[in-house]
Amino acid sequence: MFALLVLFVSLLWHPISMIVFLIVFVGWIFFYLSRAEPLVVFNRTVDDRAVLIALGVVTIVALVLTRVWLNVLVSVLTGGLIVGLHATFRVSDDLFLDEEEAADV
Repeated sequence: MFALLVLFVSLLWHPISMIVFLIVFVGWIFFYLSRAEPLVVFNRTVDDRAVLIALGVVTIVALVLTRVWLNVLVSVLTGGLIVGLHATFRVSDDLFLDEEEAADV
């Protein structure tokens, strides 16, 4: 989630690219993430791999045509670095509750 926020902020200075990014994002949600049944086009079932490949190609073409691929790459790497640092320094000792401690409370 944080990586998408960093990507969104990096696209604020490129409004056309942001519009294209949002259109591609809606395409991903509609065609790949929110479907429970297979995609049917002209009474033929389209495999999920074909949808995944097509959406990947559309995403790459959109990044290249809007000339923000370097900006997106740097923002995704920055978001990944921040998420990695968070995972490294997070203390997870207090996340688990011992059953005996729960019974005493």
